[in-house]
Amino acid sequence: MHLLIATLLLVTGVALPQGQSEPPIAGTWFGAVDTDRGQMEIGLSVTAEDEMLKGVLKTAHGDWEVTAITEKDGVWTVVFRGGGNEGQMIGRINGASFSGDWKSKMANGTFDLTRSRKKR
Repeated sequence: MHLLIATLLLVTGVALPQGQSEPPIAGTWFGAVDTDRGQMEIGLSVTAEDEMLKGVLKTAHGDWEVTAITEKDGVWTVVFRGGGNEGQMIGRINGASFSGDWKSKMANGTFDLTRSRKKR
């Protein structure tokens, strides 16, 4: 039973240990993807809710659902679907930058996002 619950948590996102601060991917990110089919500006919004990471990918084709967010050895994977497309953003966070590979059903390439500054 514990294995089933752990598997479900990994499939739907990253479970946050109680009392731990938000992970580095939480927040609002803006930037672009550069693919074999062209460029597109995107935004990624990630929140920590109910001890899980949830998100939405904002694209020129509408909002796409983030179905999973995982991290292993400093590499973050954001799985998405929407607009007839599905795929993954796989990359590393370095300060205020999140960049890496964009792999989807419709196009492959790279992405480069910058964290939005928090209002004070």
